[in-house]
Amino acid sequence: MKVIGITGGIGSGKSLVAKILTEKHGAYFLNTDRIAKEQMEIGGASYAGVVDFFGNSILAEDGSIDPKKLSKIVFHDKEKLNKLNALTHPNVLKVIEEELASLREGGRFPYVIIETALMIEAGYDFICDEVWYVYTPEEIRRERLKKERNYSDQKIDSIFDSQRKEDEFRKRYSKVIENTGDIQNLCKQVERLLQKQQR
Repeated sequence: MKVIGITGGIGSGKSLVAKILTEKHGAYFLNTDRIAKEQMEIGGASYAGVVDFFGNSILAEDGSIDPKKLSKIVFHDKEKLNKLNALTHPNVLKVIEEELASLREGGRFPYVIIETALMIEAGYDFICDEVWYVYTPEEIRRERLKKERNYSDQKIDSIFDSQRKEDEFRKRYSKVIENTGDIQNLCKQVERLLQKQQR
């Protein structure tokens, strides 16, 4: 069982690459976003630490963490964003490691996919056999985020500023998927990278 990390900036198509791997190549998808969201719910592993640091102003009426209120704070303050990551990433990593151990014992899947924009920051690349960087030009990513998520230019600028730049990804990860064409082209690149593993 190979553990493949999928990384890249927001809007680059990481989820699409993960979908190709699960649907066409029998991979198991470990969804870090889902785990992180569950852990931020009341009683979750990250809930108390996040509320303790950021205060009750981030809470909705029912006592749950309001993601919009929290994101408003961290998107404009890099130190607070780093603190949020420090409070949440270790908890997610622990679950990922437990699930990987269970999947290895089961032996049912040829590949396990870990998809995240924060591959380096969260420490996930150390538990991956290899990491693929999904590249899409910034202007295309911007248009996608406006169209698909209704993000403003200001919000997109703030997210882009908080994430690693293309040259940092390329320096660290040699396996690159250029998501600049159609879905068939993307599928071919995925197949090519998988074939390289088998040589």
